[in-house]
Amino acid sequence: MRLIQNFHASRYGNVQHLSRDEQDAITLALLKEHVAYALENSPFYRQYDIEIKDFDSMRAIPTTHKHHLTERNMDFLSVPRGEVTDVCMTSATVGSQPTMILQTASDLARLAHNEEIAFGISGLGGNDILAIGAAIDRCFMAGLAYFLGAQRMGATAVRIGAGTAAQHWELIRTTGATAIVGVPSLMLKIAQYAQEHGDDPASGSVKRLLAIGEPTRDNGLELLPLGKLLEETWQAPLFSTYASTEMATSFNECEARCGGHLRPELAYVEILDDDGNPVPPGETGEVTVTPLGVKGMPLLRFRTGDIAYIIDKPCVCGRTTRRISPVLGRKNQMLKYKGTLMFPNAIMSAVEGLDGFLGGYVTAQCDAHGNDLVTLCAAIDPAKLSMETMRQRLQAKIRVVPQIKLTDEKKIIEKVYQPGKRKRAIFHDYRRNHA
Repeated sequence: MRLIQNFHASRYGNVQHLSRDEQDAITLALLKEHVAYALENSPFYRQYDIEIKDFDSMRAIPTTHKHHLTERNMDFLSVPRGEVTDVCMTSATVGSQPTMILQTASDLARLAHNEEIAFGISGLGGNDILAIGAAIDRCFMAGLAYFLGAQRMGATAVRIGAGTAAQHWELIRTTGATAIVGVPSLMLKIAQYAQEHGDDPASGSVKRLLAIGEPTRDNGLELLPLGKLLEETWQAPLFSTYASTEMATSFNECEARCGGHLRPELAYVEILDDDGNPVPPGETGEVTVTPLGVKGMPLLRFRTGDIAYIIDKPCVCGRTTRRISPVLGRKNQMLKYKGTLMFPNAIMSAVEGLDGFLGGYVTAQCDAHGNDLVTLCAAIDPAKLSMETMRQRLQAKIRVVPQIKLTDEKKIIEKVYQPGKRKRAIFHDYRRNHA
């Protein structure tokens, strides 16, 4: 099969306002092409002999897991090595070997189209100056994707990368950045640094915040305390995004900010239960994605490990695409405590908005019978917040109260903001070490 160098966006463009039937027809046509290409060219998928006639046909293809991509990495390469133009690495590698995602020129064109449309969904345009607070070096995809997308839509890219809060604030001021894309906890640090040095982020040029990597909304689409604090501090709207290196696709919130709009021309998305069966819209399950049009390392039914649900109601913005909820947690981080299923994110979001809560993280261990032992390690200002108030809030929000261990703020900061990690480490799982 001849490698198609020109990405298929030229055929379909922006499909966000087509009817659902038209969107599904485009997705199915691209899905048939993508599966046929993978079965013919990918050593990993050649074992399957399946013809895709409709969406239900996809269930005949076993799901692909992260360990497949790690352990048999080069078996996913579907082009001659000479056609590889870029090497990406997943930000959270599994095991001792890094996981490479090798991209062709066509894949980079796809990535640029992806971010151009995603930025547009969140209200960015050609006149924006975008501060990119994600690394473009060390083979990370995020910073590269944001740069390509900004370039394609005609915006100005400020490639700050994974710098310090001081570096970010100085470059934001110098360039007059109108938008920031980055991890929410980083954007908060930038604002706090500015305030500590006599500046007011709210009076500056930034008019829009795009959050990556960390949740900013709960399962009811309401802003979490960190999200509220960001909007108050910057006096700018916060837009959630959902993406991953393996997906090579971004699902961004629009101005209505009620879920990330799916991309019919870029991905076929399934939400699966523990048995691998699809669940209806509104029910939670594991996000499983087939990124369409990828040539270098095509994936079929890739299990992301993220738990979310599909929103099938019309969006007030006028776009007709389905939407995806905020990620409620990672499947391997799911906790069962006193008969209740929960995620560390839910525990933290329950208490982070309390006056006097200075920071915290969640740990999980196993008891002698294999049951989860869940502890909230927290730093508080006892003049403003009591243990009893925290217990009441946890009971109201998640129906159970984990063990609470008080510690000092310095230890919390050291545990949560670890060197070399761009995301807050709010969960520490020791269950795997249980004998």
